[in-house]
Amino acid sequence: MTSPFSETLVKLRKAAGFATAYRFFHDSGGQPVLKITYRKYLLWEQGQVLPAIESLTRLAPALKLLPNSGALGGLAASWLRTMAGEETYGYILRPIISVKEDTAGLPPMHSAMGHALNSRKCPVTVAQAAASLESFDHHKAFLFVTKDGGDWTAERLASCAGLAKKAAASVCKDFLAAGIFKKAKKDAFICPLAGVLLEFPRPELLPPGYPQRAHEFQRRLLDEGRITWRRCGFIRADREALTGFLPIIDTSVLTAHAYESADGGALFAVEGRLVKLSEFNP
Repeated sequence: MTSPFSETLVKLRKAAGFATAYRFFHDSGGQPVLKITYRKYLLWEQGQVLPAIESLTRLAPALKLLPNSGALGGLAASWLRTMAGEETYGYILRPIISVKEDTAGLPPMHSAMGHALNSRKCPVTVAQAAASLESFDHHKAFLFVTKDGGDWTAERLASCAGLAKKAAASVCKDFLAAGIFKKAKKDAFICPLAGVLLEFPRPELLPPGYPQRAHEFQRRLLDEGRITWRRCGFIRADREALTGFLPIIDTSVLTAHAYESADGGALFAVEGRLVKLSEFNP
């Protein structure tokens, strides 16, 4: 037995990179984050139980849905169709509510690249993301180990990431506990996340204060680096209309991963962002 909501939920869960309900639930932080048991979540996917509407505020970030996106609108519409029934939804609700179910299409090149990159995506669990943000040393080390599939020792990590040997050893221990590392041989590890396109959990799913750490650590890395190319433009636009441009920025930044090479001699940051400067008062 399925429902419009359960079918949409399963589709979005798979699109977010989670092949199974089990992986989605536990990699997204489990009961402490989603505020439900695994058994109850399964009932949602099986169409046997419709969650309370407020549950969508926790479910949407776990599914990596952007605010005002067509995918989020589709999830909301499927909830309303299931709650009211198709006939009531179509006759009573749909004419009087505005649900954005469609997203502006990407240009063909971006769309093709997006589909190609999706096959390489690997979701980072909440526990792994938290471990990567435990300290600046952890965050810097995470960037290096996820870009190289070879063996990592505390000595090699200290040398590559510029860490003290004691700090590198502590990072190795924490990464092993979080599943960022797996034991390869005595005092050596491999990173199962290396060579794939990592997709971090939405900031809302991380422990309090950790999203701020991510911004702080990234800003510090960028400040310590050297700009090799930059382009900036200033535009006047409607905020809601500009939301349709976000998938293009997202895909453009992800496209940089197509240029990754195991023989690359440097670590680069590729950034895309929108910055609201002020209100425009004519």
